Amino acid sequence: MYHNITPSSSMFTSYVYKYFSKILFILLIVSAFFFCQITSAVTMQGNIYKTSKKKYSAKKWIKNGQSKYKQAKYELAVKAFNKSVACYPDYFEAWDGLGSALYCLGNYDMAIQAYDKALTIKPDNYTTWVNKGIALYKKGNHEEALKLYNKAIESDPKLSSAWYNKGVIFIALGRNTEAMWAFEKAIAISPQDDLAWHGKGYLLILLERYEEALQLFTKAAQGNPNRGWAWNNMGITLDKLHMYDEAIKAFDKAIDINPKSARAWHNKANTLYSQGKYEESMRTYNKAVALDPLLYANSKN
Repeated sequence: MYHNITPSSSMFTSYVYKYFSKILFILLIVSAFFFCQITSAVTMQGNIYKTSKKKYSAKKWIKNGQSKYKQAKYELAVKAFNKSVACYPDYFEAWDGLGSALYCLGNYDMAIQAYDKALTIKPDNYTTWVNKGIALYKKGNHEEALKLYNKAIESDPKLSSAWYNKGVIFIALGRNTEAMWAFEKAIAISPQDDLAWHGKGYLLILLERYEEALQLFTKAAQGNPNRGWAWNNMGITLDKLHMYDEAIKAFDKAIDINPKSARAWHNKANTLYSQGKYEESMRTYNKAVALDPLLYANSKN
């Protein structure tokens, strides 16, 4: 005989209640999990959107700063780059541009700080190492600047700007033989680099090797007749050789290329004075002063 076990009504009700309570509890846990996931995703998307918006604004300010820098509006460039880093502080171009704009305003300490920030983002950008070195040179920290140029050259031996600036440092330190070697290295790497030719020619004038300097500037002008600096320095060299008429012609050529070159007007005035043409010399000096009132305070010619 078999006996069927039939649950009582109260037992069955209790069982069903417990069963559905467990199901409901599980559903609540699952719902809470998905709610957290969705909330987290929405929050993450919101953060991404905010970050993207900041990055977009930062890039716009970088472009604005670069535009103002090209127009020589350095104070406006500084404001633009500062706004960029305020939006998003991890763009190399913003810090590097800020450093260059501050340098042009003569604020070398802050320029160095900005270059340091840029180099934390891109430590292998050796052009920025060179620019930082130039700012250090302007502060009179010649040895420290030289170390930076050497570091840049070790990493990129064909960086002509580093060789040129190394030559400038050597002149400041009175190490003229090494300066000549550095300029020649820069010219060998980049024959079209005006600064390297300019540096070597300037050193030849300092060493009173005027004939060699004249040959160099003549060669530079022949290579590119629109090199105003070559004609200007040719005029200085001819003046040193007491070839005053030829010097005036060279200065006139430099002025034709760049009528706003205060130094060319100034140097022409010097030669006119040497010729005894005092009234014409004074008129020419006045043109130089009108173009650059600070020229005579800074001039070494």
